[in-house]
Amino acid sequence: MDVLPPAVKRSTLKGAGRTAAILEAAKDIVVAEGFANLSYRNIAKRVGIAVGNVNYYYPSKDDLMVDLAEFIFDRWDQRLKKRVPSRLKSDREIFRFSIQFMIEENKRERTVTLLMEMWAMANHSPPVSKMLGAFYARMRTWISGMIERVRPDINRESRELRAALITAQIEGLMILIGPKRVKHDELAGLELAAVAHIEDLAFSG
Repeated sequence: MDVLPPAVKRSTLKGAGRTAAILEAAKDIVVAEGFANLSYRNIAKRVGIAVGNVNYYYPSKDDLMVDLAEFIFDRWDQRLKKRVPSRLKSDREIFRFSIQFMIEENKRERTVTLLMEMWAMANHSPPVSKMLGAFYARMRTWISGMIERVRPDINRESRELRAALITAQIEGLMILIGPKRVKHDELAGLELAAVAHIEDLAFSG
């Protein structure tokens, strides 16, 4: 009998490849069909494996959701790193670019669909709520780390609070900007103003 816990199963080379395929399929299902259609059977069908194989790596849907949040954030982080211009040398310049990138990323239709679906389902599904929490915990930690590189004198508690406020501002912008949003003349320059305000919040004081 296999008694290895899921974390150990996923740590092997074969396990890592299989879980990546499972998570990619799960992400595509959520974007295309919503969480209501995110079943082990539908994941298995997309990957081309038996349902039991999905269950082998993810006996709990909570485990699947937390790993899916990490997977989505890692993919996003990889896209960002590929796009950082080589001309940017200082950590503050990279911070500013990263904030701009996050705002632009949240204007992509696939990103907005995924996040809106996650927000909507989190109130009704404990596994999705865990996924939401894991995703935004990663985002806050990532922002806090960038603040620390620029201002190591700011204590951790203050960095974490600033990171939380910045996360809320970036995600809140989706209400006003992005695909399928009505354009309003009075919102011209909103993104530039948001970047300036976020940079001041991150490093002032």
